[in-house]
Amino acid sequence: MSGISLGRVTVLLLLARAMTYVLGVANSVVLARTLGVDQLGVYAYAVGLAGLFALLPNMGIGTIVTRAVARDPAAAAALVPTALRAQGLLAVGVLIGAPALAAALPGHPAPWYHVALAAAQLAIGTLSWPYLAVLGGHARYDRLAVAELLAGGVGTATLAAAATLHGGVGQFLSAQVAAAVVAVLVARRVAAPFIPRRDGDALALGTLLRRGAPLGATAALQGVYTRLDVLLLGQLASTVALGLYNVAYKPVNLAVYFGAAIAGTLLPLMAQSSGPALPVAFDRALRGLAAAGPALALILTGLGGALLRTLYGPEFEAAAPVLGVLAWSAVANWLYAPLGVALQARGAERAWLACMAAGLLVNAAGNWWAIPRWGALGAASATLASEVVLFGLGLGLTRWRLQLRVSTRPVLAALGATAVGGAVLWLGMPIEVASATVAALAVYGSLLLLFRAVTVRDLKLVAGWVRQAAVGASGA
Repeated sequence: MSGISLGRVTVLLLLARAMTYVLGVANSVVLARTLGVDQLGVYAYAVGLAGLFALLPNMGIGTIVTRAVARDPAAAAALVPTALRAQGLLAVGVLIGAPALAAALPGHPAPWYHVALAAAQLAIGTLSWPYLAVLGGHARYDRLAVAELLAGGVGTATLAAAATLHGGVGQFLSAQVAAAVVAVLVARRVAAPFIPRRDGDALALGTLLRRGAPLGATAALQGVYTRLDVLLLGQLASTVALGLYNVAYKPVNLAVYFGAAIAGTLLPLMAQSSGPALPVAFDRALRGLAAAGPALALILTGLGGALLRTLYGPEFEAAAPVLGVLAWSAVANWLYAPLGVALQARGAERAWLACMAAGLLVNAAGNWWAIPRWGALGAASATLASEVVLFGLGLGLTRWRLQLRVSTRPVLAALGATAVGGAVLWLGMPIEVASATVAALAVYGSLLLLFRAVTVRDLKLVAGWVRQAAVGASGA
C-alpha cells in the first residue's frame, strides 16, 4: 500500500458512508411514515428473518479476498474467480432457506412471500461482496466509496418510488430487490480495473471454503447475533413492539455500521504488519472510536424522543427509552470492532469465533428472559449486555493471543468522562433536554482534552485528512 494516503482515502470512505447513513435514515423515515407501526413490524420481521441467512453467503470469502490481495495481489489472481462462483452458489441457498424457515416457524408475523423478497434482496446483494473485497485489499477506499454511494442513492430512489405509488410491504421489498441488482452492476464496474489477471488455474472451490470456514462461522454467528432479537420479538411479543424496536434500532444500526467501516479499513494494514507493536493508524482509530462513541450515545439519550417524533411521527416517540439503551450498546461495539479486525487479520479468526459464540449465548439468554417481561426494552438491554461481554473478551484475547499492547488509557479516560457527562445529562433533563445534552457534551469533550484521550494534534490531523479528501472529491 505504498504511495497511498490511508488517512485520506479512509476519510473519503467515511464521508461517503456518512452520506449513505443519511440516506439510510431517510429510507427508514419513508418506510415508517408510509407503513405505520404495525406494518413496519411486518417489514422488520421479514427482513430480520431473511437476514439470519446472511450466515450462508458470508462464508468469510470477502475477508479471505481482502487479506490475500493486501498481502500479494498477483497470488490472489487465482482466488477471485472462485470467490465469485462460490458467492453465487451460496446466494441460491439464501433464496431457498429463508422462505422455508418462515413457513416452518410456529408464528407468522410476515407472510412467506415477503420473506422470499427480503431473501432475494440479500442474495443478490451478496454478489457484489467479492468485488468490494478486491477494492478493500488494495486500500482503494475512494473507489469503494463511489460504489457504496451510488448503490445507496439507487436504493433511496427505488424506495421513494414505491412510497409515491403508496406501496405496501411487498412493493417496498420488491424495490429493494431492484436496487440490489443495480448495486452489483455498479460494484463490478468500479472494481474491474483492480481485479488481478489470472494466468493459471483458479483456486479449487473446496479449498476456498475450507479457508473461509472459520471466518464464515464467525460471520454466521454475528448475523444470528444481530438479528436474534428481531426474531424473538416476532415470536414472543407483538408487531407493534417490533415496529417500535425497528425505528429505535435504525439509527443505532447505522451507527454500528459506520464504526465497522472505520475498523474494516484497518484489515489490510493489520494483515501486512506483525509483532506486538500496534500500527499508528490502529491506535488512532481505537482512540477515535472510544471518544466518538459516548458522544453519540449522549446525544441519542438526550434527544432520542425529539428525534423519533420529528423523523417518524408522534406514535414512534414511545421507542425513545429503547433508543437510549441501544445507543450505549453501540459504544461497546465501536470499542471491540477494531479488536475483531486485528484478530482476523492476524489469523486468529478461530479465537474470535469463540468470542462471538459466547456473545451469542449471552444475547440469546438475555432476550429469552427479558422480552416477555419488558418487550422491546428487554431486547435492547440484552443487546447492551452482550456487547459489553464481547468488548471484554476481545480486549483480553488481543493481549493474550496476539500479544498486542492495546492501551486501555484512552478507553478508561473516555469512560470517566462519560460518567461525568452522563450525570450532567441526567440532572439536567428534567429541566430542559436540549440544554442538558449540550452541557453534557461540553463537559465530556473538555474532560477528554484534559485527560489527553484526544489531543489538539489529533484534531488537526483529522482536519487535514478531511481537506485532502475534499480536494480529491472535487478533483474527481
